[in-house]
Amino acid sequence: MDDIKALYDAALANPAFQPANGVTHCNEAINSVAVALGCSEFVGLMADEIYSTMVNNASGKWQKVDPSDAAIWALSNGLAIAAMSSSMLGEAHGHVAGCYPVGQQFSGSFNGDVPVLANVGRTVGVMKSSEAFPVAKGMPSFFTYAG
Repeated sequence: MDDIKALYDAALANPAFQPANGVTHCNEAINSVAVALGCSEFVGLMADEIYSTMVNNASGKWQKVDPSDAAIWALSNGLAIAAMSSSMLGEAHGHVAGCYPVGQQFSGSFNGDVPVLANVGRTVGVMKSSEAFPVAKGMPSFFTYAG
């Protein structure tokens, strides 16, 4: 299995995934990591469709988990994804980001530890989930993949 940290680092550095003219590429970035790990369920999907794929779990390979379990899964080189749909965000598009394989970090916004994410969106980088998703909308949903 590929090293998930290296896959996220490659996605974060990929020039094709950098935001430009208001267009972001979280779906393409997370798909690149997922495909490298043997998951082809996100090919050609937008963030809302990725969110729905994980929630509906037609493949039987997705599990909704709490944030700390997602962080632990990522630390074991597993694919864990944070997601919010457009309806949850109150925006035109949803957002997805991968759990980066490091320990959780304290978030003053949530007054507790949160997973660290490889975020490709309006901002690109490794950051706390409270920085990758709007705190006012609450904690994103977290899903793990057992492929």
